[in-house]
Amino acid sequence: MKYTTLLLLLLSASAMAETARTVEAKGSAGYAGFEDEDNHAHIGGSVRFYVTPRFSVEPEFQYMRGSARHSDILLVPNLNWDFRTSGRVMPYITGGIGWLRSSFGQFRPTFTYSEGFFQIGAGVKVRANDHWLVAPEFRLGTELHARVGVAIGYTFKR
Repeated sequence: MKYTTLLLLLLSASAMAETARTVEAKGSAGYAGFEDEDNHAHIGGSVRFYVTPRFSVEPEFQYMRGSARHSDILLVPNLNWDFRTSGRVMPYITGGIGWLRSSFGQFRPTFTYSEGFFQIGAGVKVRANDHWLVAPEFRLGTELHARVGVAIGYTFKR
């Protein structure tokens, strides 16, 4: 399952790259609060491929670390909608279905499980210039959690 999801993620990203007008690469960091367990710091990255001036596909990787004994990995191909196509401030909505892998080291041996994952959210891209941007965002996801983060990105235009 996990290899199939990863393969589909990579194939969809490469197919979109062929027709994309604009590509954004982003690195992100933030905080995730879980309902039933410890809270996590997260760090990750994504690449957004624009299919139309407003609609884009964005494969995302996130590594979340809770305590020294708990971590999560997320792989999610997101679909995004930008409400504005130009300007310095551009709000957007996002959502995706992907894969979550959790590891708990307090058990011997380490307990690890994988499952499907769903998330939705919103953010605002604030452009520093034609290429650089900062994007604070908020997301809600299964494994009931809320995630707040900020991404720094670079836009490649054709």
